[in-house]
This record gives sequence, structure tokens and C-alpha cells, in this order.
Amino acid sequence: METWNISKKLKNDLLKKSANIEDNSRRILFILRNLGPQRFTNLVKYSNLSRSTVSKYLKLHTKNENIEQKLITDKNSNNQYQGYVITDKGIEKLGEGPLRLKDELLIINELKENVRRLEELIDFYKKINLEDPFIIHIIRIVSKIGENFFELQQDRDLFLSVFYIFYNSILGQGALANKYWRFDKEGTQQFKGYKLSIDQFCKLFKVRKEAINYLARVKLIQNDFGFYLIKRKNNDFYFHEEDLLGTTTLRLIKDRLFDEIIILQEGISDLTFDLDLMSEEILEQLSEMGLIWSAIKYQFQLLLVNLIVKSAIDMGFLEIEREKLMEGIVQSKMLIASEEGQVLLESIEEGKAIEVNLNILTEVKV
Repeated sequence: METWNISKKLKNDLLKKSANIEDNSRRILFILRNLGPQRFTNLVKYSNLSRSTVSKYLKLHTKNENIEQKLITDKNSNNQYQGYVITDKGIEKLGEGPLRLKDELLIINELKENVRRLEELIDFYKKINLEDPFIIHIIRIVSKIGENFFELQQDRDLFLSVFYIFYNSILGQGALANKYWRFDKEGTQQFKGYKLSIDQFCKLFKVRKEAINYLARVKLIQNDFGFYLIKRKNNDFYFHEEDLLGTTTLRLIKDRLFDEIIILQEGISDLTFDLDLMSEEILEQLSEMGLIWSAIKYQFQLLLVNLIVKSAIDMGFLEIEREKLMEGIVQSKMLIASEEGQVLLESIEEGKAIEVNLNILTEVKV
């Protein structure tokens, strides 16, 4: 078995998270799951635990068949050594419950402070008669964006743009908005149960279309804010990296790429790194979970392909298996079916920095 590499940024992010895991036993499993096979000395270094503590948990995990020792080949030096590898049973053990972090209290305090800073937004939503459950849903996501959100001008245009995004959420096709939206008595009841177009939305709430276009379709659709946008004809559909669809999608992508690393490194299969097939399979999983509905499957798959490529690059695939990744990218029909995918492909082929915004999907018009 060979070692595998990930980008320095991803490695640092994972080590920061592992350092905050309270349960030392699970910290060991987390490192092996996310950083790959490790020597004993590296486990001591990465876990920030004593040699005796690491040794104790390695023995316990070995006994419980959560990990095993294998002969590892260092891909850079071609030298071999005995390393620890997480097993399928260990992966299941790691996923049995949420990882409790030492800084959870700090996270809670930060959340409370962010909610306090959102009082003006909350008051505005109450004035336009949004029901509490819908306000809470918005605040739960927006509060996680943090300082980037508060750097924006906190005014009516921003608040309505955020509401427009959540009203057009992919989850439930806006059902959450329809369920909790209370219309006034001035003839707007006709809209209940229907999706509002941007023109209808702007007319109903007396907001400039230019403001919604800029904030909801450009400014907030940046990586720093975590919102994703796909367009189908004249309709907008959003999700956020912290909502159920976002967290599930990103986790499935990451898990699938880890599987691909194992397949490539172990030589289990000679199949091409098939981006279209990979995105299709992830899409079906999301569909079976009831998170994606049939009418937007194609557009969502186009976004998935872009996210898979970006995630693969972040995880170091260009260093690990550049030839395999490039073969899959070049052969993908889905990648070039979006404007962003075409720019992404060109950037990779020409070795340029990836500057395209992959939080948005714009289907190529045929």
C-alpha cells in the first residue's frame, strides 16, 4: 500500500479540527481517516498526545479491529515502513456520533454574539410578518457565515435579498417559505403555495430588482458566504454549505474522493476517473434521501461535477494522480455543459490559478 497526499491547506484544516476533538480515541481514528496511513511517530506529532497515550489507543483500536498495520510505500522516496491504517470497522466507529470539540463553548458564545448582531434583521422579518420558524431557519445559517456577512451594509435591500435566497431554497422547492409565510390582507394571498419570480418578489416587497440581482445573484454567491446558486430557465435555486443539502453533498463528495484515492493507490481498478458517473451516483444518493427533486437534477449534476473537480484539486489529486484526474476531466461531457465548468477546464489545462466562482452554475445555452 502506498502513501497518499493532500494539499497543505486541507491538511492544516484537518489537523486544527483534530486538535479540538475531546475524545483521544476518536482523534486517532479521525487522523487515520482523513490523513491516510501514518507511522507511530507521525500519530504522536499530529495528535498532540503523549507517546504512551497514542500507544494505548493504538493497542485498543487494533484489538477492536478498528485499525491495522500494513506495509506502506512512501510514494516520494519509494521506501517502505509499517504504518497504521483505519479499517472499515474503524470508519463506522468514527461515524457513530458527532465529534465533540473542545472549543464548542467558544462556538456557542460566537453564535450568541452573531444572533445579537442580527437583531435588526430579525426585527425587519418580524415587521413583514415572517413566522418564527422561518426566521430561526435563516438565522441558524446566516449566523454561521460570521464576520463576512456583517461587513455588508445591514439594510432593507440585504435583508430582502437574504429572504429571496431562502424563499428559493432547493430544500422543499421553497416549501419552507410557503409553509411559514403569512400574507397580508391586500390581495397577496394568491401567491401562497406558488414560487415567486424575481419580478413578482420585487413588486410584492417594493424592492429594486437591481439590488436583488446584485446581492442575491452576485455578492452573496461567493465562497466567503457559502451560498450556492443554480439557474433553471428564469428560476433561481439556492442551498448553503451549512444546510442539510450542503453538508450532505460536500460529505458525499469527500467520501467518494477518499474511495477513489484508495482505489487508485491499491490498484483495485483500472477504470477511468469518471466524473460524470461519479456525479450521477452522488446525485442519485441525494435524490433517494429526498434532498433533490427531479426537475433540477440535470442542473444540480452540472454543479456537482464542478465541485468534485475543485474538491479533488484541494485534496491533492493533481499531485497524486494527475494523469488519471486529467483523463477524467477531459472526457467529462457534464463539465463543459456549464460556463463555469468550461472556465475551470481551461484553467486546469493551461496551469492557471482557478479564479472562477464555483458557487454558481450557469448552464450553457445550446
